[in-house]
Amino acid sequence: MNRSERHLRLLTETIAAVNSTLDLGELFDLIARKVADALEADACFVYLYDDRADELVLRASCGTRVEDMTRVPKMRPGEGITGTAAAERAPIMIPRAAHLDPRFKRFPNLREEQYESILAVPILARDRLEGALNVRTEEPREFTGPEIDLLMAIAGQVAQAIENAKLYDHAQQRVAELEALARISEAVSESLYLEESLEAIVKTTMAAVDATGAALVLEDGCIAWPEGRAGAHAARLPLRWKGRGVGELVCDRDTPFSDDEVRLLASIANHAAVALEHGRAVLRGVLA
Repeated sequence: MNRSERHLRLLTETIAAVNSTLDLGELFDLIARKVADALEADACFVYLYDDRADELVLRASCGTRVEDMTRVPKMRPGEGITGTAAAERAPIMIPRAAHLDPRFKRFPNLREEQYESILAVPILARDRLEGALNVRTEEPREFTGPEIDLLMAIAGQVAQAIENAKLYDHAQQRVAELEALARISEAVSESLYLEESLEAIVKTTMAAVDATGAALVLEDGCIAWPEGRAGAHAARLPLRWKGRGVGELVCDRDTPFSDDEVRLLASIANHAAVALEHGRAVLRGVLA
C-alpha cells in the first residue's frame, strides 16, 4: 500500500470510528495508533482540552507510555509546542531538535527528548478548542503539506467525536436531573411527615450529583438530615418561600460542581422549600 492509499485509509477509518462510538478513550487510543502507522511516525499523542481547568490533558499515546503511577501530563494552551499550536489554532512543524525549541515543555514521566521532529495540530470544533494532537519521529523529518492537511483533517473528525460525546453526556445528565426531580416531587406529594420528605430530598441530592455529603439547614440554624461527610468543595443554595428565606441546601463534594449541577441543586432547593412549608402547614393543621 503506497503513502496516498494509507492516508486515505486512515481518514476513512477515522470517520467510521467517529460514527460508531461515543467512548472517547477508545477512540483516542485508536487514533493514536492509526495516525502513527499511517504517517510512519514513531509516536503520537492525543490531548483533550478541559475548559474548566483550562488545561490540555494527555488522553492517549502510541510509541511512548506515561510512567506507571505518575501524574497525567497536562499543559495550558500556550505551554509547550503542542499547547502553542492549540492556543494559536494553527499547526506547528519542527523538523529537527524539537526538544531544543524554547517552547518545548518537558514532562519528567514522559520521555520525549528522543524525538527529533514534531508536527502538532489543534483539535477545533467551529474554532472552539477541544484538544490537540501531535506526531513525533526519532529521525529529523520535514512533514509535507499534504501530511499536515491530513493531520488537520483527522483532528477535525476527532473534534466531531468530542462534540457528539458531549451532546450525549448532556442528554444523559438531563435525563438524570429530571428523574431526580421526579423522585423528590413524588416524595414531597406522598409523604405526610416532614422528616420523610427532607430525608428523601437529602439522599436524592447526594445521588444526583455524586456528593460526599448533604444537609438542609433551616432558618433557625437547625440542621435537618445531615448525610455523609464534608468535601473539598461546597455548594450552598437558598431555600425561598414566597420571597422569604427559609433555609438552605448544602452539598459537599471532593470535586468542583459544574454550572449544570448548580442549576440542578437550585431546582432541588426549590422543591425542598415547598416540602418544608408543606410539612409545616400540615403540622399547624394537626396542632390547631
